[in-house]
Amino acid sequence: MKQELTVIKLQEKLYRIQEDSEFMNVDAYLICGQDKAVVIDGLAIMPGLYDCVRAITDKPLSMIVTHGHPDHAGKGMQEFLEAGCEVYRSPREKELVELYIPETDLALIKDIEEGNTFNLGGIILEIMELPGHTPGSVVVFWRNEKILFSSDAIGSGGLWMQLPESLLLTEYLSGLGKLEDLLANYPETKIYTGHSWQIISHIDKDRDYLNKAYVDELFALTEGIIEGTLTGDKKEIPMDIMEGIDIRSVKGNEVVDYCYDVRKIHKKKI
Repeated sequence: MKQELTVIKLQEKLYRIQEDSEFMNVDAYLICGQDKAVVIDGLAIMPGLYDCVRAITDKPLSMIVTHGHPDHAGKGMQEFLEAGCEVYRSPREKELVELYIPETDLALIKDIEEGNTFNLGGIILEIMELPGHTPGSVVVFWRNEKILFSSDAIGSGGLWMQLPESLLLTEYLSGLGKLEDLLANYPETKIYTGHSWQIISHIDKDRDYLNKAYVDELFALTEGIIEGTLTGDKKEIPMDIMEGIDIRSVKGNEVVDYCYDVRKIHKKKI
């Protein structure tokens, strides 16, 4: 299988860096301001992200890790840490990073939280917490360009809320409501995810981003599951970490595979 990093210039000052490896097809994003540059997410197993970015820009670099799964906090994150770059992630992802990438020197990673901003010079990126897929998932908003970087927080057509670390759907719905409020004011926002190939393959072959309609549908599906008006079809995922989980999947027009654990919809009544 061919393994490589591919750079795609999405627009001025914005690049997608895509890893196509035996482990995963996954995206990171580089945003270049006048003074600094930021990479969102650290890919999976392939080396070369740091060198790839350095071939594009020589500005001071940092990295925002949206969550602690190994396909987003992987080899590229380690390269940035080794190069002395500042790396940021939610403190609620500390245990996931320790679980999946135990060799990482966590002492070098800085915390981020809701409302933090990154001023790159002419570009300001805003951090918004969207826990659910993982306890400390964050998304990054580039307000002036109406671009949101969501990684896995809302999926890429498929969404995994059945993982052992995923939160209750009632907790997830609260964060989705905040995102709905944001997009109501910025309805033309492009949402760049962590796995753009899924959008192209399963939703729209001519579009590599999600939009407000996707989030609206995701919110409605989540409400339906919580209220009991929607019941997903039983699904088997042959992975050790999924063993013993009662996984169900619901589908919409754009949300093509919303997986959840029937035991983690809402808190049980005592």
